[in-house]
Amino acid sequence: MFEASSTVLYATLAILLLLCGIVISVFVANRRHISQQVKIARMEADYEKELRQAESEVQERVLANVARELHDNLGQRLTVLKMHLERHKIVHKELAGEILPITADLDLAIGEVRQLSKSLNSDLLENGGLLTAMKQEAERMRQATGVAVVWTGDEEPALPKDGRVMMFRIFQEVLNNLMKHSGAENVYITVRTEGGFMLEVKDDGQGFDVAEKMESGSGLRNMIKRAGIANIKGVIESRPGSGTTCRFTQIM
Repeated sequence: MFEASSTVLYATLAILLLLCGIVISVFVANRRHISQQVKIARMEADYEKELRQAESEVQERVLANVARELHDNLGQRLTVLKMHLERHKIVHKELAGEILPITADLDLAIGEVRQLSKSLNSDLLENGGLLTAMKQEAERMRQATGVAVVWTGDEEPALPKDGRVMMFRIFQEVLNNLMKHSGAENVYITVRTEGGFMLEVKDDGQGFDVAEKMESGSGLRNMIKRAGIANIKGVIESRPGSGTTCRFTQIM
């Protein structure tokens, strides 16, 4: 009887040890699998980040070339055209009244080409800083649309060069979307530097369904992804009829 009981006990212990071994093996295998998945995800994230950085660098080179063409080619041609008109005003004084509004329009066109050339060229960020560049973009929007701009914050953000360029391009995209779609009368722009960089652009326009826009279009998703490359978290809040708030906060 004792031997039979011992055999049952040993068999039970052996089964329990076997089960424990199986459980441990499964646990270790799962941990290895999860670790491998994490490594793959990190590699994919690093690859995507490098790819988007390369895309950003290429885009900046293209924009710099376009800016030079606008300034050196189109801008110069408009200036020469204005000089010809001014000479005609002197030679043909009877046409001065008709030429005057043309030269006024040319002055506006020359000014707009110069502003556009500056906004496309990221060298402006190096010379004047991110804050100055963003204020100029906001002023360009105000002149183009008549929307009232309320600006808060006058301290230059302490961002690396790549972060400044990325944030400036995102700011331009936010303002362009605002001008095209919002129908806003007032825009409130806040830049905070204490405790890390934060940019908020809020308008009183018609608003939209954020979830629907995220699903139907890639523009907002790409904007938030590009911010992430610069270690900045992007959040968009909006509802139909309630305006829109775009907030970008440096991840510390």
